[in-house]
Amino acid sequence: MTTRLLTRLIILAAGPLLLVPMAVPANAASHTMLPANKQERLSVEKHLNSLGLPVGKVNGTYDAESRKGFCAWRELTGRHASTKPLTSKDVTAILATTKTDMVPTDNHVTGLNVNKTCQVLVWVTDPKDGPRKVKGVFKVSSGMSGHTTPSGNFHITRQLSGWHESTKYAGAMMYRPKYFLGGIALHGSYTDSLVLPYPASHGCVRMLHRDVDKLWAAHVNPGTPVRVYGTWRG
Repeated sequence: MTTRLLTRLIILAAGPLLLVPMAVPANAASHTMLPANKQERLSVEKHLNSLGLPVGKVNGTYDAESRKGFCAWRELTGRHASTKPLTSKDVTAILATTKTDMVPTDNHVTGLNVNKTCQVLVWVTDPKDGPRKVKGVFKVSSGMSGHTTPSGNFHITRQLSGWHESTKYAGAMMYRPKYFLGGIALHGSYTDSLVLPYPASHGCVRMLHRDVDKLWAAHVNPGTPVRVYGTWRG
């Protein structure tokens, strides 16, 4: 048998083996981002919305607003807070989550907790007849790069109802601001569209008008603890 013929036979014999797919670990699927159809995405957004978590428009499209909801859900169910995409395992867990499954962490203060990783505010209350609970989760937009909202434990020092112009930035209007660090406040902006799905302010924490109104209606007054924590990773 010639060397050329022997080489051809070896190639032909090995060829079919190249078509055999590699084995996948049995648990790999639960840790891999799988394509989700629109109906599944819609179900996830509807459920997160029913839990009171911010997801933006419930339209079956995972966008930057949806990721705020993913992140808040992870934190309040004892997972690592992150805006990363959902795995199939996450989807199953979200659809099984009830409101009683979402609880404050040991690091949350009884008051207002601004999570810069998720770009949400977690409002924690302490009822007299039971354990602490999550009163509300609101979308926010904290300070942008170069003007990052300082992390730390603070409290509301003063508040002003109505509209007020920033003393630092001319023309910047604040709706019902609640100050917690010098001129830095939780407040509504000129328009709710400025509460973006990423850090965009000059240090303050922007909130939707309706959410600021909820704090005022519930008498979240000076003295209320405010905790700012986390890191925005985009």
